[in-house]
Order: sequence, then structure tokens, then C-alpha cells
Amino acid sequence: MKFSAWPASGSWINMHKDWLHLAEHGWHGIWSMDHFMSPNDSHENPVSESFTSLSALSALIPEIKIGTMVTGNTYRHPGVLAKMAVNIDHISEGRFTLGIGCGWQEIEHNSFGIPFPSVPERVKMLDESAQILSELLSGKKTNFSGNYYQFDDAKLSPAPFQSKIPLLIGGGGEKVTLRTVAQYADAWNIWARPNFFKKKLDVLEEHCSKINRDSSTIHKTVAINILFSDDKNLVDAKSKDSWSLVGGNVDQVSQTIGEFNDIGVDEVIIAAYDKNTYQSQSLDDLDIFAEEIIKLFH
Repeated sequence: MKFSAWPASGSWINMHKDWLHLAEHGWHGIWSMDHFMSPNDSHENPVSESFTSLSALSALIPEIKIGTMVTGNTYRHPGVLAKMAVNIDHISEGRFTLGIGCGWQEIEHNSFGIPFPSVPERVKMLDESAQILSELLSGKKTNFSGNYYQFDDAKLSPAPFQSKIPLLIGGGGEKVTLRTVAQYADAWNIWARPNFFKKKLDVLEEHCSKINRDSSTIHKTVAINILFSDDKNLVDAKSKDSWSLVGGNVDQVSQTIGEFNDIGVDEVIIAAYDKNTYQSQSLDDLDIFAEEIIKLFH
């Protein structure tokens, strides 16, 4: 099992500082959110654009894996997105994963004038994008005529640095999104604690079975927040406010991580920001995790 960090995408100065710090502490990868503003209708906390930031960070920080967690499909046409992805793939010399979801943050769409279709329509758009991207990111010539996108002999040049840029899809919608993951994704992510992850994994495996795909070919990742504390009341209170918080002392947190390992999680991604404001949180808990827990699963 691998472990990656997901710090806030604040100001460039803070992003660069955080990434340098994390790269020195044994993390497999570092992920970047892709949003234009915080979800609480505030422009006070800076949110840096993901792809330009990743271009710079991948050039400045070698070796560590990088990716978007996740870009909203509504933000960019899949052809434009594929061209951006292949450029970062070359700058990073093959360390990039493109993470994508259907898009959920209505306020940023309204604020920046980006169309925000209904949930069913966004899910269908994601399905078309995933099909297109799975071909383009493999270096294939792509033709596609769908309800939302059309491609005529499109091909990435330069070709991807990797034989295929991995496509990660985030989301847990059981009827459509997980079916899309089964059909087109190289990797999958949801926010979850072990029981919820297992429930969604069972559904994903059913979709894989229907199309005769070996589910082990999908890299399964989970996003969590962590809180190291001996104060049970504090951990319980925080857990009620978050369906993805893993808290307690080092032994308790490592036990939960072990549960993820037992049910088939390939990568645990630990977020270090407030999900309501995108404000950066201290990296202290990530440092404790790196020092005390990662070594237990190597």
C-alpha cells in the first residue's frame, strides 16, 4: 500500500514550501486539488490553479508522483484537458496522473460563468470524457461523436511520455460513475472510512464483472483526513462532522489504515486542508503519519 499527501492549493509561495517539505518525508505522491475558489462563498483563501502549479512543481521537485485530485470535467473540454495533461507528463518525465470527476461545486461555476448542468447530465458528460481521454492518453488517434463532444482523427503530439497517462476517476455513484470507472479508468478515488469504501468497492467489482474486467487492474485510492489525539470526545465530535476523518492515537489510526489495506486499498491519500474553506491545515499530523505509520506498511 502506498501513501500520498494532498495539501492545500493556496498561494504559490505556500504550495512550493509545503511540497518541498512533503517530498522530503517519504510520501509516494502529492496531489493537487483543482478548484477556482472555496465552497463557502469566500474569496479570502487563495486557491491556485492546478495545472499551471503542477507544471512548475513537477519541474522543481523530482521523483515524487503527482496528479489532480480531481479536476471537474465541466471546467475544460476533454481535448484541451488531454493536451494539458500530456505537457505535464513530459515536464514530470512520466510522473503525472490525470484525476477527473463530474464537477460538484456549483458556486464556483456561477461565480466564474461556467455552465453547471444537472447531476444526470454532468455524469453523462463525464462518461463521454472518460471514453475520449482513455484513448487520447494512450496516444491513440481518436474519433468520437457523442451528445456532448465530437472528435475527428485527434491525436496527442507529442505522444504521452508514459505508455499511457493514468486516468483516475473520482466518485461513488453506483449506477453510472462506478460503471464508468470499470469501463475506462486506470484508478479510482472516493472520500471514505473503511466500511463505506468496502460498500462502494463491492459495487465497482460488480460492474467490472459484467464487462469481464479484472478489478485488480484498477488502482484503488481513498482520501481521508487524519487527527492524532488522545481526546476521544474530540475525535468523536470531529468524526460526526466528517465521513472521512480517521482519528485517535497512533495505534488507533494505524489500525484503521490496516483495515483499508485488508479490503484492497492500493493508496491512501491524506488531505491537509479544511474541506469547507480549502484553508491549509498544519502538516504536523502528516509528519507524524509519515514517521510512525508509513513504515508499518512497507
